[in-house]
Amino acid sequence: MLGSLSPEAQDWVEAGFILAAFWIPAALFRIFWKQILGPWINKSSNPKIALLIRPVRAMVSWGLILGGLNLAYQSLEFALKRPTLSEWVTRGITIAWVVLAIYFTTRLVAGAFQYQAQKANADGEYRNRTTTSQKLATGAIIVFGALFILRIGGIDISPLLAGGAVGGVIIGLALQDSLSNVFAGLFLNMDRPIKVGDLLKLDQDREGFVEEVGWRYTKVRLWNDSLLMIPNNKFGQSTFINFNRPDTALNTHVECGIAYDSDLDHVERVAIAAAKAAQDAANDRETEFEPYVRWRSFGDSAIVFRVFMRVDEATAQYRANHYCIKEMHRRFKAEGIDIPFPIRTLIHTNSSNSDSEKPQ
Repeated sequence: MLGSLSPEAQDWVEAGFILAAFWIPAALFRIFWKQILGPWINKSSNPKIALLIRPVRAMVSWGLILGGLNLAYQSLEFALKRPTLSEWVTRGITIAWVVLAIYFTTRLVAGAFQYQAQKANADGEYRNRTTTSQKLATGAIIVFGALFILRIGGIDISPLLAGGAVGGVIIGLALQDSLSNVFAGLFLNMDRPIKVGDLLKLDQDREGFVEEVGWRYTKVRLWNDSLLMIPNNKFGQSTFINFNRPDTALNTHVECGIAYDSDLDHVERVAIAAAKAAQDAANDRETEFEPYVRWRSFGDSAIVFRVFMRVDEATAQYRANHYCIKEMHRRFKAEGIDIPFPIRTLIHTNSSNSDSEKPQ
């Protein structure tokens, strides 16, 4: 039957069989992955398997398709006799292979970094460095892959490399702010004054948790659940308090004032007992730290003091202060200790006398 066809038609039929020989296994592999291998990977107790094997799906299926296209074209003898067409088709298939290799490599690198990040879930500092390293590695792979594709396409990249110095100066001037943010982000990751999960107190009494130190922005989740994005160069120049450094445990205090006729020794004992109860309620485990009182000043209407407690983690300071205020209010009321209101003495002059003194 094939003998009755022209040589060109026979080449097309042969190419079709070659395509089918590769594309059918590619389709069967995708079905096998979707029905059997994919669910097994998702249920696997080893996350490394899932993260590192997922990129193989695209590599195998698209590799079979590209391999079939390449062999099918090689079977078209009439097309191979056309040098220009053959050159462009060969370049196109090669570029497709390079694109597939770039995709597979970036996915594989992303899977490796994600696996490391999952291992370091409890270590926000390491997880933050892993995220930044993943972005840098992915960017480098894409840049080198793009340069290789240009070479395959017949584009001379030597002028691009030779003019890189001049172009770098021009780009640096045009992207000065963006590059300053990028380098500030690199320095933040090298110096590591913060890590993911740290509680920060910023300017304007804003507080929040570090979510990410990216290439351009540092992201902080505030208490109202809004996301504050600070340019890295601004963040690097700002002053902030890191409640998690050098240790997660820290001291907190509550300030209060009592009446001038109070017994200060008795007030101190009651306040320490209240602070001890609040400290135990706020911490997840018992601490050996003993709360203490420090008298601050003679106020306008009260003697002011602070009672100090210690908490295991930064967020517990708010619970400790909350419990301490309630407990001191309850115990002071039971012990008859007065927390006075501000008292002001106002002197009113006689309006009639003032009017009589005015010049006529």
